[in-house]
Order: sequence, then C-alpha cells, then structure tokens
Amino acid sequence: MGKFKTYLNKLLPILFTFALLSLYTLASPKYSVVNLNIEAKINRDGSVNITELVEYNSYNINGILYNIDYSGYGELKDLQVFYEQNSEFYPAKNSNSHNKGTYTLNNSDELMKIKLYYPMRNQNKWFLFNYTLTQGVTVYNDIAQFNRKMVGKSWKSNIDNIKVKITLPEKVPTNKIKAFGHGPLIGDVDIINGKEILYTLHNYYSGEFVETNVLFPRDILSNIDPSIIKNEDGYDKILKLENKLADRADLHRKILEMKDMIGALIFAIFLAWIAFILLFNYIQNIRKHKVNIEHREYFKEAPNNFSPAVGGAIACGGILPNHLLATVIDLVRRDYLEISVGEESILRKKNLDLKDLKDYEKFVIEWYIDELGDGSQISMEEIERVIKDRKSAINFGQKYEKWQSMVVSDLKNVGFKREKKNKLPIALAILTAVLGLPTGVFLSAYFNDGKFISFPFISFFLIMFSTSGRRYTLEAENLRAEWLDYKKFLIDYRNFKEAKLSPIYIWEQHFTYAIALGVAEEVAKGYSEIYVENNDIDRRRFNRIPLIGMYGRNSRFRNIERTISNSVIHSTRALSNSRPSSRGSGGGFSGGSSGGGGSRGGGGAF
Repeated sequence: MGKFKTYLNKLLPILFTFALLSLYTLASPKYSVVNLNIEAKINRDGSVNITELVEYNSYNINGILYNIDYSGYGELKDLQVFYEQNSEFYPAKNSNSHNKGTYTLNNSDELMKIKLYYPMRNQNKWFLFNYTLTQGVTVYNDIAQFNRKMVGKSWKSNIDNIKVKITLPEKVPTNKIKAFGHGPLIGDVDIINGKEILYTLHNYYSGEFVETNVLFPRDILSNIDPSIIKNEDGYDKILKLENKLADRADLHRKILEMKDMIGALIFAIFLAWIAFILLFNYIQNIRKHKVNIEHREYFKEAPNNFSPAVGGAIACGGILPNHLLATVIDLVRRDYLEISVGEESILRKKNLDLKDLKDYEKFVIEWYIDELGDGSQISMEEIERVIKDRKSAINFGQKYEKWQSMVVSDLKNVGFKREKKNKLPIALAILTAVLGLPTGVFLSAYFNDGKFISFPFISFFLIMFSTSGRRYTLEAENLRAEWLDYKKFLIDYRNFKEAKLSPIYIWEQHFTYAIALGVAEEVAKGYSEIYVENNDIDRRRFNRIPLIGMYGRNSRFRNIERTISNSVIHSTRALSNSRPSSRGSGGGFSGGSSGGGGSRGGGGAF
C-alpha cells in the first residue's frame, strides 16, 4: 500500500500537468488569417492614411487582437475599427462592455493594442482598421522616403496572402521612384505606375515582417512642415544601404539556389543508391536461375519417381491442400487404403505392412484412420463434423502443419530448397534504412524540402524487398522445370496414341500426380473419352472400381476432395486466429531591414 501511495504521489503532478495542457489546447483560439490587404496613402503634408483590411477564418474565437506600432511616425490619429456583417462594414464601438462589436484600447509606449470582441464559430469575416500617422514620411534635402514595416513581427498566425499598396500624393515619372522591399526573399515589389507601388507576399510565417522603403521626389509634398525636414542629403546614403542589402540578398539567393541544386543532387544520388541496392539484391538473392537442362517438350512420366506430394510442391513452389488429397488417393492406388462411396464416403485401412512408406505417408494413415477414425476406417462426413468444433479444428490444423513439415524435409532431401542469401546487399539495405531516418529528418530541415522525409519510407521498403523470400537453387529450378513439363504432358495426355493403349493402372498413376498438379479434371475427362467401364477388362486386377473412373462419375468421390480441402482451410484459419498478433525598380525583397519602424505591429485572436 505504501508503494502504491508513492507511485500515486509521483503520478499526480504528471496527470495534473497533462490536464492543464489539454485544457489550454482546448481553450486556445483556433483560427487562421487568409488575407491581409494594406493601403498607405501619402498626403502632401507627409502624413499617411493607412487602411488595413484583414480576413480571419475562425473555428472558435471570441474576438481579434490587433497591434499598431506608431513609434517614430508622429501621432496615431483618427483610428476607426469596422467589422463585416452581411457583406457590409459596420463601425465597432470603443466600449468596456465586452459586447459583440465593441473594442478596447491599450496605448503604451507608442504601441496601440486593439481588442475587438466579435465571437465567431466556423466563419470567415473581414475586419477593417483605418488610422493616420501624422509624420509617416521622412524628408531630406534631396528626397522623400516612406520607410515602414507594414506587417510587423508580432502576428500570432501565419498569413496566406499579403498585399501592400503605397499611393503617392500625385503621379511622377517612374524613373523618379525607387522602391525596395525587405522581409522574406520570396516577396515581390512592383512599381505599377508613377503613383502606385505594390508589395506582395504569399505564405507569410509568424515572426517575419514585410517592410516597404519608397523614395520619391520631395517637391510633391507641398504642405510639409519645414521644421521636420532633415538638413542632410539622404538619397546616396539610402541607395548605398539598399545596394548592400540587395547584394547580400542576391548572394543569399545564389546560395539557396546552389543549396537546392545540392539537395536535388543528394536526392538523386540517394535514389540511385536505392536502385543499386535493389538491383544488387535482385541479382544476388531474388532472380531465378536460368534452367540449364536439355530442353524437351514433355516429361512423359513422373520425374525422379517422387511422391505426388513432393512433385506437386515442386511444381507449385509450396505445399497445398490438394497435395494432401493426392497423398490419400495415392495410398488407395497402392492398396494401403481403400475407398467406398455410398451414402457416405469411407476410407478404410488395409492390413498391409507400412514399412515401405515415407514418414508423411504413414502419418496420414495414422492421422486419418487411427486418430480421427476408429482405427480401421473414417467417414469424410465425420471429418467435416469434427472440424466444426474450434478446438478440433485447431488440432486438425496442427496436424496439417506437422504433415507439411515432414514433406518439406523430403523436399530438401531431393534437392528442392532455397539458396542461402548473399548477406552483403542485405547489410547495405539495413545500413541504408538505419541511416535513412535521421538523415531524412536532418536533410529535410537543412534544405527545407519535404521530399527528404521520404528517406525512411523508401528505406523501409528497401528492407522489406531485401529480406523477403529467397530464390531456389539451380537444382531446384531444374526440378521445377521437369515437373512443369510433366504437368503439360498430363494436360495433353489424352491426345497421345499411347494413352489409348495404356492400361488403367498407368492412367491411375498419372491421375494421382494430376491431383497434386491441379489438373485432375483434364485427366479424368480424357479417361472418360477413351474408356468405357463395362469393356475395361483391366479393372479386374484391382478388385475395385478404378479410382479415375470413380472420380469422373461419382459425385460422392468428389466429397473426399472437398472435405480434405475445406478441412485444411478451415482448420488453418482457426489455428491462425488463435495466435496473438505480432507489434529599387521593382524586383524581389531583400533580407535584413532598412531601418523602418513598425516591427511591433501584428495581430491575433482570443
């Protein structure tokens, strides 16, 4: 009990912290900013009228926050706040009531903080802010300058699209205007005409800024207060700074361009390396050996005198339920078992010495007759009834797996086995995969390119490809080629002249292999076309109805085939389910800043 209290005391702070974090996450405003359109109209007295139009896509907010930094620009006058409703703008009221459509102001250190109460749930709304900066323009002896961070660094959200338009008091020759932009290097600045300059940026990230720096003739500021004119020339000084910033930005662009080329080269090298390892693995461990036996159109008898189960597994590349059936029928053909078909299909054991049988053939007799049956016989229908019980089905599946393993041992003894894998390409694949995860994450961050995140996934596929399966030995491929030739012979057997002269025991021998090779229907059909049972004098040798004739004409015989196949499938599924699962003149923005104020401006929500 004491230990439990100790663990509980350690666990409670963690649970409490997790609960607070969860509440904070649930309570935090959920929104995005789609568009921010700003227009700054420069007046003849140097003041600037600014309109900021912002579109919020809200999921769950109580209102919006908006900061205006006017430090260094005189006074902030004529502030107006509007909200959109039914596609029209309505003025918000300056009030402490916290009602919808009201706002409060907090003016400190020349930073105006606006808190607009406007609850939204799954809505898109526009908000409008109008204000005037009384000293928005800096005037020198030789030039006038509008230099301001129109989008500050204090935005709490990313912004999809930003447009900033600067409008001069009157139109002037475009060669008299110099326009520079600062912030993310993907932004653009364009001199539209002799009066308007447009700044655009897509995919703004929180913490960045968009700064404008426009130089224009001072004489269009006809109403400027002479006392605020700086008694110095500014044009050359400003251009020198801008050229320095532009050179730095262009160098950075070249570095980024080279970085992109290097990133593309690294990615191409990685893909080429992956292709090399895949090809190396394919050649060394997967590609089948070319069969080098002398070509022949047919094998006219079972190659190497292998059992039907072994021959069928060689041809099919694995052990299937019909190979078990072929084993049972082959034991009947060889008089170790006998079949009677009536109301039920019965398998009986004959009193013969089993010493000449293979282990998996003895196992079938013991399994079917002694364990499932009464020691002398078993009904196929009884097997079906038995495996309906889950426990019995699982036991049947375990027996089938044991029988499979015994056949696999015989397959290895006759030379049908897989090669040992070449470890070098596998080691290279594993090493690539191990390094792929950290390398992909690092390169993705370093090059700011998401395609490198694919490294771990490609590497995982590489491991799966390199470690899955093994090719068969050349000897095994030769054996398979022989058995596939024999299968082709069985399909075409009825067309041979010798088939019409062959005694029934030859047909039956072929028939047991046909079951294992999946072509029993073709062989039985050929037999029925050639033989008429009443004229078949050779059947007296068996003291029974020939198996192949029984298969072709007796539906009860087919019950044996169906029962064995269904029993294996049903029991294997039950066995599987019982196991636990495994686990200036236009151009791009420059970096840096030309010294403009307004960096504390921004917005958010609450």
